[in-house]
Formats: sequence, C-alpha cells, structure tokens
Amino acid sequence: MKKQGRYFIVMVAVLAVLTAGYFFLARYNKNQQEQESGQVDGEVLAETDRDDILRFSYVYEGETYVFEKTEVPVEAPEAGDDGAQSGSESAEPTVESRWVYAADPSLNLMQSRINSMAGKFTRIIARQTITDVTDLSQYGLEEPVNVVHWETAQGSHTYNVGDYNSVGSVYYICEPDSNTVYAVTTSFRTGMDYSLEELLEEEADGSEENAAE
Repeated sequence: MKKQGRYFIVMVAVLAVLTAGYFFLARYNKNQQEQESGQVDGEVLAETDRDDILRFSYVYEGETYVFEKTEVPVEAPEAGDDGAQSGSESAEPTVESRWVYAADPSLNLMQSRINSMAGKFTRIIARQTITDVTDLSQYGLEEPVNVVHWETAQGSHTYNVGDYNSVGSVYYICEPDSNTVYAVTTSFRTGMDYSLEELLEEEADGSEENAAE
C-alpha cells in the first residue's frame, strides 16, 4: 500500500513537470512565431525604423547616458598608386551616420553596441495593459530602475522601467506622470546596463613591445 502511495506521488510530480514543460514550450513556440511573422498580441506602444532614431538615453548606476546620431565625413578610397591617373579629379569624401556621446562627441564608441541598443526601441509592444494604477510601487515604478528616452523626427518617447516579472518574463514600464502600466518583453530592458567605459572602442596599441629584437 505504501509503495502504491509513493508511486502515485511520483506520478503526480512527473505530471506536474510535464505540464510545466508543455506550457513553457507552447509559450516559446508562440514567441518564435510572433517574431517570425512580425505580429505580436498586444498594444503597439511605438514603432519606427532604427535609422530614424536620432537620439536616445538610459540610466545606469545613477548616471544618465545620452547618445546622438551625427553625420561624419569618410574619405573615399584613392584611385590607385601607379600615377596613370594623376590628372584625374581627387575622390570626394563620403558621409556616414555615427553615434556619439552627447557630453563628449570626441569619444570613439562601439557603434555595433550602440546600434543594438537603439534597435530595442524600434517596436515596443505591451503584452498587458494595466489602467488606473493607484500604487506604482507594486510594479517598481515609484522609484524606477531605469528611464529610457528616444527621439525621431516625428516625436519622442519616455518610459520609466520597473520590476521584472519572472512568471511572464516581462518588465513593467509606464510613461512619466501616467497611471497606466504596460508589461513588455525582456528584450526592451536588457542591454541597457553598460557604463560609458564599456561602450568605448579599444585604442590600437602603439607601444613597441613587438619591436624586432
């Protein structure tokens, strides 16, 4: 009789694990399908092309980092060194868009990392919308862990970022001075935890350590 009781408990535990795995796999497959189709259930809070983002900022360890897009000249490659076209017109410089740190544009930033952060603002979808919230502290929004802001030629967006909900794998966000809370995917928050030093390109080593003996 005791063996049957233990067997029953084991089977219940196995069933619970399988059920949890099923729901996890179902949610994962749904997320994958949404990403592939470009369709997600929920309210679209913002949607834009990454190239249209002109400026953005976030807060990390109490410091606000602001980045701006600017146009910088890039020298076009020269025609050749054989001297045959010495009388031809010199190549004109081209222009490319680069991100700069607003407080010090001279800094050499990791463009790929900055672009990745800017890409998080291209499509913000609320999986859940909670209206008429009277206590923002329930969602970690009374004292937000981050404040993100981005601008395009069409307008700007600012959101406070609060607590992470591990059950739904979402972060809670809201606009300043608003009592409407949105639950958005974790991708919106991740990647916004770099210090300025971690965003700088390493300078080439000009030392003579590898000089010939």
